[in-house]
Amino acid sequence: MTSSSEVRTITKMVQSIGFQQHSLISINDLSNEQLYGLFELAKALEPWNRSAINLLFGNLMAALFFQPSTRTRMSFETAMSRLGGSVVTETTPLISSAIAKEESLADMLKVVSKYANVIVIRHPNSDEARDGVTYCECPVINGGFGDWEHPTQALLDLYTLWRTCGRVEGIKVVVASPNLVAARTGHSMAYGLARLGAKVLLASTSQYRTPAEVMAKLSEVKGDVTEVFDLDQDGFNDLVSGVDLIYLPGCSAPKGGEAESFKKMMDDYYVRYETLRKVQEQGGRTVYITHTLPRRPGEMDLRIDKSPSQLYFEAIAYSVSIRMALLASILG
Repeated sequence: MTSSSEVRTITKMVQSIGFQQHSLISINDLSNEQLYGLFELAKALEPWNRSAINLLFGNLMAALFFQPSTRTRMSFETAMSRLGGSVVTETTPLISSAIAKEESLADMLKVVSKYANVIVIRHPNSDEARDGVTYCECPVINGGFGDWEHPTQALLDLYTLWRTCGRVEGIKVVVASPNLVAARTGHSMAYGLARLGAKVLLASTSQYRTPAEVMAKLSEVKGDVTEVFDLDQDGFNDLVSGVDLIYLPGCSAPKGGEAESFKKMMDDYYVRYETLRKVQEQGGRTVYITHTLPRRPGEMDLRIDKSPSQLYFEAIAYSVSIRMALLASILG
C-alpha cells in the first residue's frame, strides 16, 4: 500500500516542478531545473512501475496516434493506468475517426480536448500538428511530430542516461544516423544533451545533416556540439570507441523502398560488438549504446543485446516511470 507520507512527498515533488496544466510540444518547453525535477520524481515513482499509486483517479488521457507505435503509446497508457487514471486510445484515426470524413485535425483536437484532461498525439505532419494543438482546451503531449521533434523519447533517454551514469554533464554522446534530417528524436535528444552540459557529436552524411534550425538552437544554448560527416564503417567505429554513449535515433521511414534505402545507408553506421568489447577489455570502461526502437536489421551486432553496453531494453522500464512523472506533473 502507498502511505500518506509517500503521497505527500510525491505531491510536493510534483508541485515543485511547476509544470501543471502545461503542454509538452518541444523538449525546450522544460527548463533544466524542470528536467532534473522530473528525473527525481520518476525515480521516486519507479517502485510503482508494475503496480499502482492512485494519484490521478478521475483524470482521462486521450491517445491519438496517426502513425504506428508500440513503445510510446503503450508506455503512456501504462503510465496513466499505474497512476489510477483512465485512457481512451485511437490508433486508426484515418479510418475510424471523423478525420476519415475530412474533419480537420484542429476540429478533432478541439472536440477531444472537451473529453480529456490530457492528450498525447503522434502525427506525420509537424506543421499541421503544431497548429492543431493550439485549438486544444487541455494540455497536449507531443508523441512524435513528423521529422521535427519527439520530446518524450528524448526525455526517457536522458533519464536512462542519468540513472545509468548518475549525471548528464560532461558525458560524451554521439547521435548517429545517416539521415539526421528525419531523426526527430535525435533533434530533441541533442537539445536536451547540450542544455544539460553533455559533449555532443552529430554523425551523419553531409547530404542529410542536422537541419540548420536545430543547429541554430543548439548554438543559442552554447552547447558543446560538433558535426561529423561521411564516415565509413571503420571510421565510425573508431569514433564511437571514444564516447560514453552511442545514440541511434533511427528514422521514421516506413516499410518498403524508403526503408530499404535507409538500411543501405545505415551500413556505415553499423556498431560492431568487437569495438565495444575492445574498449571494455583494454580501456576498462563501458561504451553504452541505446536505440529509440524499432531497429532495423543491420544497424548493430545483435550480440550487443546481451552485453553490458546495452541500454535500449533497459530504457523500456524507465519509460513508464518518466512518463508517470510527466503526466503527474502536468495534471497535478
